[in-house]
Amino acid sequence: MGVVTKIISLSFIALGTLIVITYGGAQDPVISFIGMFAGLMLWSIGLALMGAGRTTQVKPPPPTITEIRCDNPDCDFKEIRDFEPGDYILRPMEAHCPKCQGSLTIYGIYVVLEQEEKSTI
Repeated sequence: MGVVTKIISLSFIALGTLIVITYGGAQDPVISFIGMFAGLMLWSIGLALMGAGRTTQVKPPPPTITEIRCDNPDCDFKEIRDFEPGDYILRPMEAHCPKCQGSLTIYGIYVVLEQEEKSTI
């Protein structure tokens, strides 16, 4: 947000405050209502300008992987694939092991954290 927009929005808020203080407590209820209404409207415009232009960048979630292992203790087959909806730990898989045709089970679900590379100079 630019400096000019901040100045304009703060001016609206200050003017609204001044109107509420000046006319908000007037003896005439109509003048008091109009003063409060006008002041609150200027506050609203000022606050809307203050928040205008702000965008929040949503970071995508980190990649998640699923570890699948063969249930046969003699087989060392292990597969790592992208997480799919419906995956949970100890879920038996419908597919069979490509090595021994045994059953497969999901043994782990992990979030892959990105680490910054450290330079060694």
